Amino acid sequence: MAIIKKNGIIVLMSKIQKAIIPIAGYGTRLFPATKAVPKALFPIIDKDGFAKPIIQLIIEEALSTGVKEVCLVAQPHQVELITDYFSGDIPTAIREKPEFAVQVDSLTEIGKRLQFAIQSEPQGFGHAIYCAKDFATDDPVMILLGDHLYISETEVTCAKQLVDVYEQVGRSVTSLDVCDESELSLNGIVQGEVSDDNPSLFKLARISEKPSVDFAREHMQVEGIWDARKTHKYLCHFGIDLLTSLLFDILDYNYRNKILTHGEIQLRDAMSEMVRQEGMYGFCVAGNRYDTGNPQELLTTTYAFGLHGPYRDTLI
Repeated sequence: MAIIKKNGIIVLMSKIQKAIIPIAGYGTRLFPATKAVPKALFPIIDKDGFAKPIIQLIIEEALSTGVKEVCLVAQPHQVELITDYFSGDIPTAIREKPEFAVQVDSLTEIGKRLQFAIQSEPQGFGHAIYCAKDFATDDPVMILLGDHLYISETEVTCAKQLVDVYEQVGRSVTSLDVCDESELSLNGIVQGEVSDDNPSLFKLARISEKPSVDFAREHMQVEGIWDARKTHKYLCHFGIDLLTSLLFDILDYNYRNKILTHGEIQLRDAMSEMVRQEGMYGFCVAGNRYDTGNPQELLTTTYAFGLHGPYRDTLI
């Protein structure tokens, strides 16, 4: 438990010790490679120079915050491949190489922390997280997208920056970025008021999943972000969320009552209800997010990580 003071009252707050990462998509945009290997196991040369699967980098982002358990929401056929990667045998010839010893220990440690929930058919981001309700029990959770990677602009990882804010405000927190109006159809957008104490912290009033331009201009403007005389910009989700257990009560209600947006059960719809019921903050993370879900973005991600690693000189 973390202890914070709100309005002069001492409040006990559960620490974030569980992370959920949905990876059950088909990887259609990266076909035919995804016929041979799940997208989550595509390699990226990490900033330390080692080649690691995308899912390992995401899990390491979560573990950097003190998370103890990680649940992957997967398709049935993905479980054995990923389990074997983190827990399978490693040849002695590799184990004996000093430069790989730390990597072997890291894989083993992740394997001990890993659990799975099955999403047999895709019904939306919210449904994927709902599939992990038994893993979450009544605890707050960290949610990370299964195809987004992060490079922090500070020595503190992007996820850890968000956890620090969560422990300060004592509410659910979503990470934020700024996007152009042309990107509304790709993002969940938030609206709220900036904190007096921190220009990167916002008390949220509204969340909208992929709003239309007309709706966004009328309802989603944020002072200091949106400027009618220049460019129309909005606060959008960055890809990491720290959410209280109320999330699963709302997802359960939405699932049973078939409350859908764009034909799917949306996480952002549930988060919007959380804003109304208990409040939520948004925090602009000091860092950059990188998508690996399509060929163009995968190339961009690979290049960005390369520029931050020991092989930088080979790229410039």
